[in-house]
Amino acid sequence: MMKTVEFTSACSRALLLACALSIALAGCGKQTNTITTNTSQSAQPSVDVAQLIKQYRALDDSRDSTMKMRAKIEGGSGGPPEVQMNIYRKRMADASKVMLIEFTAPVQERDRDAIVATSPQGEIEATRYIQANDSFASVKGSVNEDSLFGMTLQELVDGQPEKYDFKLVGEETAGSTPVYRVEGNLKSGADSKFSRLVMLLSKENSAAVVSEFYDNHNELMRRLTIDRMEQTGGHWTRMRWTVDNLARQKKIVFETLEAKYDQNLSDAIFSREHLKKLAAK
Repeated sequence: MMKTVEFTSACSRALLLACALSIALAGCGKQTNTITTNTSQSAQPSVDVAQLIKQYRALDDSRDSTMKMRAKIEGGSGGPPEVQMNIYRKRMADASKVMLIEFTAPVQERDRDAIVATSPQGEIEATRYIQANDSFASVKGSVNEDSLFGMTLQELVDGQPEKYDFKLVGEETAGSTPVYRVEGNLKSGADSKFSRLVMLLSKENSAAVVSEFYDNHNELMRRLTIDRMEQTGGHWTRMRWTVDNLARQKKIVFETLEAKYDQNLSDAIFSREHLKKLAAK
């Protein structure tokens, strides 16, 4: 019988990567660390911030997706300077979400393969297979971090904006993109390492051009900047983005090499049995 063991906090740091992907991709200060953009304009009262956030979250509307990605890692100590991975995502019938992270290169990173499940209530659990003792290890909670990227499980599932109460701060330009600046404060009782989240949402498509995550001392911990987005299969897709992990003095540049949507992925892909099979490749 394979036994499931609960990660200690040291074990959890070796769990997986980030994507983040979502982020969406998907924080709380010293104002010297804030987003740098052109001069802000006053917020327009006619703009409904709740609708903005709804549109932002609606960008992730696919039933499932498969991404081939590359991540280049600058700074920090140890670990490979570049990794490649496949990320599979699916919305389940009960409104939960699952994600399989499969490292494809270098081969020694395959032990980081993991399944990340998010319940309808926003609870996160990540599981990986340990070949050394033929067992599975799991960790729960959005604040746990992986060792390779130093990102939390919350960041890996695109930031969980539903945990924040947002307000519209203003309108400005980030680079050449007209954006709305919104700030979110963590809701009472919500589980997060970040008490404040600042986002610049594109006026064109509501995508988060920049996201900043702050701790409870209002220190900037992460900055996610999208360098390029494209429409793939009718879905806006991050093609290149950078996560500046100020807390760990790391910078990770992610690139999407291939993206596919709505393929009717089998639930079996997100099972422990499949995770174990990947380790035997």
